[in-house]
Amino acid sequence: MRPVTFFCTVLLALFGVGNPAVVVAQDPAQAQWFSIAAAEGKSVAWSRWAVDGTGAVPQAATLSIASDSRCSLYVNGQRLLKYEVFPAADGQVTARMFDVQPLLRPGRNMVAVEVQGEASAATFGVQLKVVRGGQATVAGGQWKQAPAPPPVGWEQTDFNDRDWKELKALPQLPPLAAAVRIPEKAESPAFKRTARRSLPFEFQDGDHVVLVGATFVERAQLSEHLESVLAGTLGNRRVTFRNLGWSADTVFAESRGIFDAPSVGYMRMVEHIRAEEPAAAILCYGQNEALMAGMSPEQFSRQFGQFIDELQASGIPCVVVSPHELFPAKPPVPSPARFNSRIRLFAEAAGSVAQSRQLPFVDLFSDFTSSMQSVHSLLHPDSEGLNGLTDNGMHLSEQGYACAALVIRQRLLGIPANPAVLKIDVPSATVQGQGLEIAEVSFSDDRGQVTLKVKPETLSPLPITAQISAAGSAKPATAVLFADSGYSALRQLILKKNELYFHRWRPQNVTYLFGFRKHEQGNNAADIARFDPFIREVEQQIHVAQQPQWTTVTISLSAAAPK
Repeated sequence: MRPVTFFCTVLLALFGVGNPAVVVAQDPAQAQWFSIAAAEGKSVAWSRWAVDGTGAVPQAATLSIASDSRCSLYVNGQRLLKYEVFPAADGQVTARMFDVQPLLRPGRNMVAVEVQGEASAATFGVQLKVVRGGQATVAGGQWKQAPAPPPVGWEQTDFNDRDWKELKALPQLPPLAAAVRIPEKAESPAFKRTARRSLPFEFQDGDHVVLVGATFVERAQLSEHLESVLAGTLGNRRVTFRNLGWSADTVFAESRGIFDAPSVGYMRMVEHIRAEEPAAAILCYGQNEALMAGMSPEQFSRQFGQFIDELQASGIPCVVVSPHELFPAKPPVPSPARFNSRIRLFAEAAGSVAQSRQLPFVDLFSDFTSSMQSVHSLLHPDSEGLNGLTDNGMHLSEQGYACAALVIRQRLLGIPANPAVLKIDVPSATVQGQGLEIAEVSFSDDRGQVTLKVKPETLSPLPITAQISAAGSAKPATAVLFADSGYSALRQLILKKNELYFHRWRPQNVTYLFGFRKHEQGNNAADIARFDPFIREVEQQIHVAQQPQWTTVTISLSAAAPK
C-alpha cells in the first residue's frame, strides 16, 4: 500500500466565535489528527466518530470541514456534503462551516466522513468544542474506520460497526495542520427545500415524498390505491414515493425499536427519513396513541411536535394528516367506532400541532364516514352503506383504501372525487366531455350506439358517467362506464416497486444483515444496495404508466330511447 493525499479537518466550535472574514484555525494542537493509507492507489476511506455528548444538547455548536479531496459529511444521519471539492489557494484550504446544534441530541451523536481523492500523502484532523452553561469544552470520542466498503446505512448512528477497526490519532501534528481557513458565518445544515404551507398541496417535478405513519400507512401497500391515486394526478411530472409506514407504530416509535428501546426506534425513524432526503414528508399519527391507556392528547402533541421539529431542522417540509374515524363492525366483533370520541381529540391535537408550525393539515376525521359512503356508492353502485370497506371496522379493505385514497386526494390536492362525464346528444350526434378528452366519435347508422376514444385528466378507479339525451326524452338517461385508461397497470407497477423497496429497508433477516448477528453471515448486507437499480427501473415504468392513455369505449344508446 502507498499513502494517499487528502486533508480533512472537522471543527466543532462555539457558534459565532471567530475573527472577521476568513481566519486560520487557531489551535490545531487540540485537534485529533489521522493518517490513512489506501490500497491499490484508491484514496477512499469511511470513518465514524461516536461523540459522547453526556447531558443535554449543547447551547451552540458549529461544524467546519475542509479537504483537498472529494468529501461527504453526515451528522446524525443528515447529509451535509456529498463528494464536495473544497477550494484551495496559496497553500490553504477554505472550509465549509455548518451550524449543527439543531441536529444534535442528548447522549451519543455520530459524525461520519467519506473521502475520495487522488493517490498521495493523506491526513485529516478533527476538533470538537461544545458549549454548555456558557463554557466551551473540547470533547473526544472513539473514531473507527471501515475495513472494506460498507453497506447502506453506514453513516447512521445505530449502524453496527463492531467489525470496524479503531482509527488512532497521530502522535504529533502533521505539516498540514495549519492549512485550514474557517469561514466566519456558519451555513444551515438543512436541505434546501421549498416550504409548502397551505392546501391544496401540489407535487413538483422531481419531488421525492415519504409517507410516514402507523398501520393505516403501512397497510396501504397491500392494495396501493393510495399512491396510485396520487400518482395518477401527476401527468408528466416525475415524483417518487416511499412508504415508511410501520404497523402498530406511534410517534414514540415503540414498534420501530425491534429488539431495542423505543428511543432507538425513534432515532432510526428520524435518520431514515433524513437519508431519503425528501422534498416532503406526509405524516399520519394519532390513532394508535388514542387507543393507548394513559396517553393524553398533550403527551401526543409534545412528542409529535418534537418529531416534526427534528425533520424541519433537516429542512424537510411536512404535511400532517389526522387519524380517521373508525367504523362499526359486525357482531361478534366489538365495534371500534366506540373509540371515535377519543380519536377526535387526537385528530384535533394533530391539527393544533400543524397549525402552530404553519404546516398543511389534512383532516381525515371530520365527515370521513359520509365521504367514504359517497365515494363507495360511485365505485360500487350496488353496495349498501359501509359494507366491504373494512375487515373489522378498523383496518380498511382494498375497497376501503380505494375510497380513502380518493378522499385524501380531494382533501390534500383539492381534486374532487367526481367521475368524468360524457354528454351524448343522440339527435345531433355530438359528444362533449367533462374531466376527460374525447376523439374519433362514431355513431352507428341507426344511432343505437356510439364508439369513441376517451382519455381522462387523471387516473383513478372512478368510473365515467355517460349522460345520454335522446329525441323525445325529457330527462337524460345515465350510464356508468368503468373504462380502464391505465389505472390497473399503474397500480400493479406501484405494488411491485413498493415490494422491492420494502425488502430494501425492512429485510426479513435484518438481524443477520445489520444487527447483533451480522458477524455470522459475512457481508450479505452489501446486497441490499442492489435493490436500488431495480426500484429505479420500475419507477421509470411508473412515470410512463401514470400518464392517462386513450381507451376505446362503445356505449349502447338504446337505454335512452323514449318509452
